[in-house]
Amino acid sequence: MNEATYHQVIIVGAGSGGLSVACSLQKQGINDVLVIDEGEVGQAWANYPPETHLLSETNDQKDENMIDDVPLKEVCPNIPHPSHMMYQKYLQEVVKRHELNVLSYTRVERVVRNEETENWTLFAANNTTFSCTYLVWAAGMYSTPNECLSTKHCYIHYSHIQDWSNITDKEIYVVGSANGATEVVMQLARPGRKVYLLCSKTYDIPLPIDCLWKENMQFVKDLEKQGLVDIIENFRTKDVSHDDLEYIITGEDGTIIHAPTRPIMCIGFLPNIEPVHEFVSETKDQHDAMLELDEHHESKKHTNLYFAGAIGKSTSEEGFIRGFREYAHIIAEDIKQKSDHSNK
Repeated sequence: MNEATYHQVIIVGAGSGGLSVACSLQKQGINDVLVIDEGEVGQAWANYPPETHLLSETNDQKDENMIDDVPLKEVCPNIPHPSHMMYQKYLQEVVKRHELNVLSYTRVERVVRNEETENWTLFAANNTTFSCTYLVWAAGMYSTPNECLSTKHCYIHYSHIQDWSNITDKEIYVVGSANGATEVVMQLARPGRKVYLLCSKTYDIPLPIDCLWKENMQFVKDLEKQGLVDIIENFRTKDVSHDDLEYIITGEDGTIIHAPTRPIMCIGFLPNIEPVHEFVSETKDQHDAMLELDEHHESKKHTNLYFAGAIGKSTSEEGFIRGFREYAHIIAEDIKQKSDHSNK
């Protein structure tokens, strides 16, 4: 086995969450930082269908999509809602301007904790080994679709659909309540077709309607008035099955909906934490699971393990990338304080 290459901080994930932490650490004067990604910088953004765009806005007054001090409008001028492919290029520009140390195409398969030194050892697929004092896990969620229903051959997760024009069915069922479901309905609704949106809660638009995702919800409401969409509220899907003629969608309350084609599931993604899952606890309610993190986004089960990006604890309602920025500073400040204390 090769000797482990040491860095004070290792960040797993070169997306907007991981790069936000790397830039914040740089501002704190912590420069021995390695960012590792299993693909290239911003890989998750490249995996979306080409027609998808950022919902949060970039303009002269505000930039909800900016990482650190690199304005998105300098990379994508006059484009308030860049495509995901454009945003990937922007993240690559962030790496270039900040001269971040990024190792691409390196997949971390296993993580071990040395309880004596309190260091972390990371084993990668290419037979390389790394170690660090502080580990920031920002491997994202968007590479792990939530396909929790056991009969997944009876439905398709929307992330697997690369070309919406290939769907020609006249009656389509979409399951989900969040932005993903709204965008899918917008892609599919058209004259001569009926789209049914099955929501686990009421489809209420928060007021005021002052951003794109709220405008999209209003657009779907307008489609319903035109008879192109039927929104079925408070239907929480429990199971999807199939017989010779149709697909059967069963709700938790026993309600049954019959669909002529495979329903499209927009039920989100799961955190990509397999290599570190034993080092963090989860709390679960009836429907959702959350990682047990403290106010610094550190695992309550093991110290010096932080979670950032989509896996972290965002409280921002202004856009998830803004949330990444906000708690990237919290993580960086906590690592800085610990580092200063250990050097005394």
